[in-house]
Amino acid sequence: MSIERRDYNDSNVFTRELETLFAERLFAGTQSDFAQLDDYRSLRIGNKAVSLRRTRDGVRAFNNVCLHRNALIDLPGCGNRPFRCSYHGWSYTSDGSLATAPLADVECMTLRQLDTYPVSQTHGLYFLGLAGTAPPIDEVAQVLADTGVVPDAPFHHASLEHACNWKLLVENVLEGYHLSFVHADSFRPAGFTSTGRYTWHGGQYTSWNDMLPSAASDKSATIQRLAPQAGHYYRHAYVFPDLFLSNTNGLVGFLSHVVPIDAAHTQLAWQLFELPALKALAPALRQHMKDEAIAFTQQALAEDRVLVEACQYGMSAEGPDVQLQPQEARIRHFHALYQTRMGHV
Repeated sequence: MSIERRDYNDSNVFTRELETLFAERLFAGTQSDFAQLDDYRSLRIGNKAVSLRRTRDGVRAFNNVCLHRNALIDLPGCGNRPFRCSYHGWSYTSDGSLATAPLADVECMTLRQLDTYPVSQTHGLYFLGLAGTAPPIDEVAQVLADTGVVPDAPFHHASLEHACNWKLLVENVLEGYHLSFVHADSFRPAGFTSTGRYTWHGGQYTSWNDMLPSAASDKSATIQRLAPQAGHYYRHAYVFPDLFLSNTNGLVGFLSHVVPIDAAHTQLAWQLFELPALKALAPALRQHMKDEAIAFTQQALAEDRVLVEACQYGMSAEGPDVQLQPQEARIRHFHALYQTRMGHV
């Protein structure tokens, strides 16, 4: 399989990725983001500004640019507020039509309707179709079932900017080959190494793996003494092009998604949530494990960041062709899908 270096650096390729890949299915939030009426998430992807909102008619997505003078209606981020532009008070209904325009000559207006985008939802995860068609999500439920991930309200969330192309972040989490060499202070002490027992499966636009420690590193008995419903495993799922989910020992769930900024910069937004085995514990132990999970994740992401940014530098310089190894089969699966969808440029 040939992996083109320019795909990691070329602004024209990047623009086409946004228009082709991210427009088809974009992760847009979880049920906890839209729990109450008027909860919203304001997103920016390429030249699209979109607000997803909990309306009386469910979660809907709108072009987030006011019909008056093009101010953002909802500022970037999330929160709860009426669907009203802060600049001059123009407000909108649950279908995106103009509701009020104070002091304006409404009779002379030619535009009274915001563009809308289809939203698909499954098991508390929302996906946006910027291309105008409902994003396919038929495989997502199976991925969640196979990995044991039950998305819930986060107990911690953060974001981290990376000086690298978004695909390097994807590739990094699709293999366990690097664990022993990169994660000396996170995965390795937890028993997960490059020689762990690793199996994976792939769908049309998803892949997922089950990683067990080597026999010598298996801490199942110790973990089960503390948390009888837990095990010792790491399960990871990827939903093309931007969403990652994982389950660590049946205790902690991890959800993250890439937000491409340009060809060489990406934001990774991530959150942690409790899985059933953690919720069953006594409060003090439960809090201790949540604190440990936060520290573990911050450490692992910091370790990864150094390497993916180094890869970006290498992919921007003269160098040899990429040589994928057997342990990197999920990366092959990703690039096969990527090249098919891109056509290939």
